[in-house]
Amino acid sequence: MFLFRKLLLISLLVPVSALHAQEAAVGASVAVEAAAPAVPLEPLPDLDPAQWFDGKFGGTFGAKTVTALPKTRRVAVAGFKVVFVTHNEAHAMVRASYLPGRDTTGAKAAMIVDLEGVDSATLQAITDAAYARFVEQLKTAGREVIPTSEMASFFAEVKSQPAPMESSFGNAKGLVFTPTGMPLWFGATDPWGKGGGFGGGNDVPFAKLSAALGAPITIAPLIVVDFAQMQSSGNRSGLIARRAEAGTTLSMSVPTFSTRLIRAEEVRGWGVSKGDDGGLAMTGRLDTDIEFASLVEVPKDASQGLTNAIRFIGGLGPSNKSVRKAVTTNVAYQAAAEAVLTQATGTFAKLFALYPAP
Repeated sequence: MFLFRKLLLISLLVPVSALHAQEAAVGASVAVEAAAPAVPLEPLPDLDPAQWFDGKFGGTFGAKTVTALPKTRRVAVAGFKVVFVTHNEAHAMVRASYLPGRDTTGAKAAMIVDLEGVDSATLQAITDAAYARFVEQLKTAGREVIPTSEMASFFAEVKSQPAPMESSFGNAKGLVFTPTGMPLWFGATDPWGKGGGFGGGNDVPFAKLSAALGAPITIAPLIVVDFAQMQSSGNRSGLIARRAEAGTTLSMSVPTFSTRLIRAEEVRGWGVSKGDDGGLAMTGRLDTDIEFASLVEVPKDASQGLTNAIRFIGGLGPSNKSVRKAVTTNVAYQAAAEAVLTQATGTFAKLFALYPAP
């Protein structure tokens, strides 16, 4: 391959380590499909995907990302991340204020809730099942899903993290899982990732993957599964409010489902020069009413009652904090999480049926 004989030794030695990485990636990609549990084919959810997902192409004037879906039947799922929230907080504050004849002190309230009773093995099983189900849902929507074995080079090149990975976003903390055998990687715009500096290194290989595979629609969903909905009265002035309120309600939900969507015919420099490059994201919180946990008070600070929809009210004066834990079991948590994940991935897949390809 090289023109000069003196470079032959380099050409033989350098690919050896690369070959090992390639073999490992092939093994990993095969493991993804082998580890994915068999899931029964079911009808797609009875939800309108156009009401639940939206997105636009970058650098265009209002062009919708979904306009790329009819251009090819082929879909490559190059990443699949599920974030299981294990800790969440809500904070509220009333700022002290002063007007002639009226002087009010401030107030603060906080609600902190932690998940307890589900182990990593169960979360991994939920992730594997969600991925396998998602692939089948895309097929049900009329799409050809490219095997992960054809993405071995990308899996070898991508900058990944050991899974599961602890992460945080806003006031929430969680564990990030990926299907067994699939690397855990983030793009520059992924929430719960390592930030633009880390994730930015994966965006170009992601685009090049689509081009190398013949320009299929290439996606890498990130899905957040939350166990509690937090409420807060916000940050308000003492001139208009006298109480700070923070609370929580146990409810299994998917508040976030986002992915970059690429169909790259040609990649130059840092991006797609010919094709499509946009994003799709969930526009609302999808939840279920399946009961899966009990809310238990953690003996710490004085609280004002305990119900499934707690409202902690901090009066004027010092700060008040309520700490709770959502106690569940592996079986109960898995049933609720899989129910809401099935709805979320199925509704996303239904977009491909709503905008069919020839």
